[in-house]
Amino acid sequence: MKNLTYLILVFLVLVGVTGCSSDDEIGSGNAILKISAELKDQSSGITSGKLVFSSGYVWVSEIVFDGTLQRGTSISRTVERFSQIDFATGIANPSLDDIIIPAGDYTFVNLEVKLRDEDSQPGIVMEGIYIRTDGSEVSIRFEFNSGEVFEAETSQQVSIEENTSLLSKILFDPNIWFSVVSNTALDNATVNSDGIMIISERSNEAIFDLVADRLDVSTESVFK
Repeated sequence: MKNLTYLILVFLVLVGVTGCSSDDEIGSGNAILKISAELKDQSSGITSGKLVFSSGYVWVSEIVFDGTLQRGTSISRTVERFSQIDFATGIANPSLDDIIIPAGDYTFVNLEVKLRDEDSQPGIVMEGIYIRTDGSEVSIRFEFNSGEVFEAETSQQVSIEENTSLLSKILFDPNIWFSVVSNTALDNATVNSDGIMIISERSNEAIFDLVADRLDVSTESVFK
C-alpha cells in the first residue's frame, strides 16, 4: 500500500513538472500582439473601368493566433471580442491590442478572423468609387453579412522580442475579390435614389454572389 501511495505521488509530481515546463520551453518572456486591418492600396493608375475602395470597416467577433516557434513549439491564442476595425485608420473599437503571446522567432504565423454574425449589421462594409468605362463616376458600397472566417498567413519569419508590442495588419484585397466581375456588369449595375451603387444580398445580387465566393482569397497579414 505504501509503494502504491509512493507511485501515485511520483506520478502527480511528474505531471506537475510537465505542465509547468512548457512555459520555460516557449521562451524567455512574453510580448503583446495588436490587431489592425486595412484595404490594399488600389489608387494607382485610376482609369475608366476602375474600382477603388478607400474606407469602411470589418466587424470581427473572434481572433485566433497560431504560430510555430523556431524550436518547433506550437502556440495558439484565441480572443473572443466584438470589435469594429476601421479600414481608413486601422483603429479597432474596442481595441485589439492585448493579445499576449510568447516572445521568440516564429517560422510560421497564421491569423484567423471570424466576422460578427449576430444580426443584420454587415460584417464588412467597403465604400469607394467606380469609374465607368464611359468616364462617369459613381459611389459604390459593398456590404457583406455572414460568419465568414478569414485566414491570413504570413510567409515571412517573424521575430518578436520580449516585452515589446507587435502590430499585425490584416490586408484585404477587394481588387482580387472583384476581378471576376466584368466592367459591363458594373457599368449597368443598379444605382439607388441617392446615387450609390450598393452591392449586397438585396441589391445587385448577381455581382454580390460572384464577389462573396471570393472573400477568402488573397487575405494577407503583415507584421510590424
